[in-house]
Amino acid sequence: MANFTYKYNFKSVQEQKIKLKRNMKDIDNLYYDAMELLDGGRSGAKKAEKLLLKALAIDPHSPQTYIGLVQVYGVFKNKKKVAECIKNAYAETVKKFPVWPKEMLWGDMDNRAYMRAMQYRADLYADEEEKEKAIELYKLLLRLNPNDNQGVRYTLSGVYAGISGEKINKMFDEGNAKQNWDKLENLVKTQNAKHKFWQEPKY
Repeated sequence: MANFTYKYNFKSVQEQKIKLKRNMKDIDNLYYDAMELLDGGRSGAKKAEKLLLKALAIDPHSPQTYIGLVQVYGVFKNKKKVAECIKNAYAETVKKFPVWPKEMLWGDMDNRAYMRAMQYRADLYADEEEKEKAIELYKLLLRLNPNDNQGVRYTLSGVYAGISGEKINKMFDEGNAKQNWDKLENLVKTQNAKHKFWQEPKY
């Protein structure tokens, strides 16, 4: 009897693992299909929303799905839903990491949804004038991923200098147009000298 129970439980666990992998694959496919649709303006965003809500029905705890919905509701300029999805993505990230790891590198694709959730939450804190909470999260991201593939150092510099995230984005656009990012780099240099929040990695 004991042997039969052991075999039955093992089979059940294996079935659950297979089902979980299948669900994760389905959710990933829905997410990437939705992201491709976003290039189609509002009509594409509406189709993307349907896919992401379908993914959310499969797993209501996926930060990646909430991040996708942030993009969708951004197209619709629905600030309330954008904020709600950011908070949900961050809450699920905190559940995943009750204790933050020593590093969370951007090069690992599995980390990206969590890192975006953290960055978006910090951005939202900054927009809500909760600057200390924003600074704490930005600095955490820089500690976890010193290479700063997300450009967190620029936004954090803006917070210290009293420059909005929107203006930082415009500075990026200007830099891209001119192929000259000196304004942003000088901003980081000035604020980092004062607040010591980032040490550029040596390659």
